[in-house]
Amino acid sequence: MAWDYNKAEYDKQAKADPVWALERKILYGLKPGERLDEGLIVRYLDELNIPEQHRAFLRLITNS
Repeated sequence: MAWDYNKAEYDKQAKADPVWALERKILYGLKPGERLDEGLIVRYLDELNIPEQHRAFLRLITNS
């Protein structure tokens, strides 16, 4: 869980905005055992507000 959101607020925002949730997971890390959804990465990669080196790496591992 992120330090700046309580669980209820985080879940509400993540459900309303999948791009926001994906950015947070990429930038701040995943829970142990959690994985990123490759379909979401491919779908939203151009919309993500992430550093270019992160975007390049995600393109490399998803072949997109």
